[in-house]
Amino acid sequence: MLDFENPYKVYAPDFLSAGHTILFTSAADQRPITFNIIKPFEPWTKSAVFLVHADQLGPEPVVLKVYDPRFLDDRIFQSSVQRPRPWSLQAEQAANTLPDDVDQGEIWDPDPDESDIEGTRYRAAIWEKYYRGLLYECYDSESRAYEVLKQYQGSAIPRMLLTGTVTFSDERAIHPPAVVIEYIPDAVCIGDIAPDALSVELCSPLVHAIDDFKSHGVTHGDVGYTNVLFTPKDRPTRAVLIDFGLAGFRQGNEDDDEWQYVVEWRGDSHRIRHLLKEKGIVFPRLPSSLRPSSP
Repeated sequence: MLDFENPYKVYAPDFLSAGHTILFTSAADQRPITFNIIKPFEPWTKSAVFLVHADQLGPEPVVLKVYDPRFLDDRIFQSSVQRPRPWSLQAEQAANTLPDDVDQGEIWDPDPDESDIEGTRYRAAIWEKYYRGLLYECYDSESRAYEVLKQYQGSAIPRMLLTGTVTFSDERAIHPPAVVIEYIPDAVCIGDIAPDALSVELCSPLVHAIDDFKSHGVTHGDVGYTNVLFTPKDRPTRAVLIDFGLAGFRQGNEDDDEWQYVVEWRGDSHRIRHLLKEKGIVFPRLPSSLRPSSP
């Protein structure tokens, strides 16, 4: 749902508000799980995120992240060169009929004239396929990163519990992919935590983990004020990095120098040190091979 007072923010529609349900199908065994929505975490950006509970998973709530292109914030952004591309079932259905190798570069061409009904519908279908690809790539990145970084699940990163798809109560042409991850209760993000609640001892496991991501061929790519959590918020004992939807991975043809360049360019280790330094927690800077003029 679009908030017209804050026109570039996406909020949950009524049928996905607290008290409603979402049907999830596990990728591992096709097991159906009914999640009861406790609350959506709003506003949404790339994924629709919920605090949910399911009797099949025990008494504790979990986080459900759904990669549904209908709620992608990119599609509602408006500028002098971009207009909103609202979701429609017709466009979603039409996107299913497009070949995999369709030229998605056409979305950057001038829009067809409004009188060109078929051309307008075709362009809407290509945009829908493009947005779907963006979200499915985020899902692939997040689920793959958690799998590769399994040794840090439950400590420096949340535990990934399940992957699968969801079925909403309204008519759709797709079943959006989703992940179920550990809920970090009573947490505060690094942007809001009081500096005196932090210490080098508390933050060291997280910094060590982020520094070690590169040895597993992973970069996070979005270490920021809202993606680093501390729990419990008053006297934290755990630091956690969340949101791997923009994660990157080492390619098979990259040598060590090329991979190191990518790691430094994405800046995970430098960024966590900068965020902590703003709170008075200083870790030694890492040497950089990037020239000042590098992108």
